[in-house]
Amino acid sequence: MPYHAMRLSCPKATPDSPAPNSKAQTEIDDKLEALEERKRALRTCRNSYSPISSIPPELLSTIFVFHVQQTQLRYIPDNPDVLSWLIVGRVCRRWREVALRTPELWVTPFLNCSKATDEMLTRSKMAPLNLKIGRRYRMDSIQKALMHMERLQSVSLLFLHGDTAGCRCIMEFINKLSSCSAPKLRLLALEVGDKQTPRVAIPIYFPAPNLCSLRIKHCDLSWASSVLTGLTVLDIQKLSPECLPTLDELISALRRMPALHTLVLEDALPTLSS
Repeated sequence: MPYHAMRLSCPKATPDSPAPNSKAQTEIDDKLEALEERKRALRTCRNSYSPISSIPPELLSTIFVFHVQQTQLRYIPDNPDVLSWLIVGRVCRRWREVALRTPELWVTPFLNCSKATDEMLTRSKMAPLNLKIGRRYRMDSIQKALMHMERLQSVSLLFLHGDTAGCRCIMEFINKLSSCSAPKLRLLALEVGDKQTPRVAIPIYFPAPNLCSLRIKHCDLSWASSVLTGLTVLDIQKLSPECLPTLDELISALRRMPALHTLVLEDALPTLSS
């Protein structure tokens, strides 16, 4: 028989023509998915009998928060390892649920990634926020976080010389602070380049009644500002010559801070008359 006579004629498959066994395969796939879901449910039930599962969710949440705080102390803010604590959400379904229900875990947004910032701002719900930048950051992430003025608890913005966008961001934040209340703000640290023009200036009226720590460098302020009231930590470095206080202004400011325990004045000492 000639070779060409042995070739079989097969109908050409088209995208719209279903495979002969597609319905049967779909039914089997559904059963396999149901079986996998049943296995997951059984594993969850089995894990619930392990000793660690007897830890109340409130205590587990406290442990997670402590772990997060220690991790953040170990790494600089822009190091991806600062998010290594996220592994607690991958241990088991219960730990993940506890982590997602604990807003305090998410209060320090990772400002080097816009998507991470959005997710952490959402998961932190209404918990007080802590903002701290490293050498790498996304300006849009910072701006998104600063929009939550009523939740800011700690703000540390340190921009290097030549970072005009960063300095502009600080100025916008300061301007907003002068018109919006920041009832939870307790720590404010601002630093810009030494040749920043115009200089960043702390407003005279500063509605942050719970502020207790102020650290500024290459920024100016009036010694009559309401921010110099009730502080426990005051660290001022590199004031403009025209903003240096007189001895009377410094003494008057210190009297408004009876609980002050840390005072640093570098290139910010009073000017003395001849």
